[in-house]
Amino acid sequence: MILVSITGVAQLDNSAFEDRIEIDSSKQREIYFSLNTLGFIKNNEYSNDIADGFTLFGYQFNPYLSYFAGKNVRIDAGIYLQQDFGIDDFTEIAPYFSLKVQKRNFALIFGNFESSLNHRYIEPIYDFERVLNDRLENGIQGLWMTEKLFLDLWLNWETMIFEGDPFQEKFSAGVSFDYIFELNQRLRFNIPIQILGYHKGGQIDSSPDPVTTLINGAIGGGLTYDLGDGFLRSIGTQDYFVFYSDLSDQKIQTYEDGFGVYLNATAKTKLNLDIMISYWRGEEFITIKGGQLYPSISSSFKSGGTIEPIRELLFFRFLHNWQVLNEFTISSRIEPYIDIRNNLFEFSFGVYLHFRPDFYLAENRAGR
Repeated sequence: MILVSITGVAQLDNSAFEDRIEIDSSKQREIYFSLNTLGFIKNNEYSNDIADGFTLFGYQFNPYLSYFAGKNVRIDAGIYLQQDFGIDDFTEIAPYFSLKVQKRNFALIFGNFESSLNHRYIEPIYDFERVLNDRLENGIQGLWMTEKLFLDLWLNWETMIFEGDPFQEKFSAGVSFDYIFELNQRLRFNIPIQILGYHKGGQIDSSPDPVTTLINGAIGGGLTYDLGDGFLRSIGTQDYFVFYSDLSDQKIQTYEDGFGVYLNATAKTKLNLDIMISYWRGEEFITIKGGQLYPSISSSFKSGGTIEPIRELLFFRFLHNWQVLNEFTISSRIEPYIDIRNNLFEFSFGVYLHFRPDFYLAENRAGR
C-alpha cells in the first residue's frame, strides 16, 4: 500500500489555522502589540448514534504584547478570551504567556506553546474542532522545522493536583514527525509518524479512579505531484495506518487495542480550492482527542453506550481559503460524508475568519 502526507498540511490543509510564534532577529529589543482573533461558525448536521450534531458559533480574542529580548528570544504576554454566542458570559478567560528560544532551526517554547492544529495531526488522532473549543495548551514544546523536516515534541499539563484533591492529574504529550524526499522537481514523497498519549493519575489525590494511560498513533507516507500553473495545481495521496492502545494496569475502556486505515486523495486548484476524498475503516478503535465520527464507541449525549466494532466512512471535503488582506483570511469548508455500514448521508460546514495584525510600539534601548 502507498502511504502519504504533505508537510505543513498533514491530511487536511489547516495552514490557515496555524499561529506560529515567529522570531525575527531584526526586531531585537522591540515591543509589539498583536491580536490573534478567530471568528467561527461550524455546524454538524449529524443524527447518527456515534457523534452528536451541534453548532459552534462565536469568536476567540487573544491580545498580547511581544518583546523580542534578543536575536533568539521572544516573550509574549496577554489574555485569551472566548465568547460562544448565546451565552452572556465569556466561555473562557485565561492568561496567555509564552517564552520562546530559537537556535537556527530548533526552538524551545515554555508556557503557551504552538498548540492545537499547529501539531499537524491527522483528524482521527486530533479533532479539527479543538481549535474552536480547546485552543490553548500549556507546558513545554520542542520544534525542529526546515523545508523538508517537521518535528514537534510537546507536553500539555491539563490538570494539576494538590495533596488530597478528589480528582486526578491529567496530561497529554505527543510527537509529530514528517520528512519530505524530493524525487524530482515535481514529485515529492514524505513519511509522517504521529504519536499522542494521555495519562490520568497521580499519587497525592484522593480519587478512587484507576490510573489511565492511552495511546493513539499513526504511520504513513505520501506522494504529491506538482502540475504547474494550470487550473489544477497539484494532486496527491496521503494514507495512514492508525492505532489505539490502552496501557493502563486496570483496563476500563471498552477495547484494549484497535486500529484503522485512513486513505486520502487530494487535488489543489488555482482558485485556492482543495478537493479531498477520504476513506476511513476502523476496527475497535478509540480516539483520545480525535474526531468523534471515527471511533467505535459513542460520544453522543443521546445515544451514549452505542458500540460499532467496525466503522466505515467515506468523506468528500471542499476547502477554500480567501486571502482578503495579509492579516485577514476567510476559510470555508463543506464536508459531507457517507456512513457506509449504516447507509447514512450527513454533512458539516463551517466559515472561519482569521485576523492577526501586529503593531510596533517601542524599542528598549537599554544596554545598546
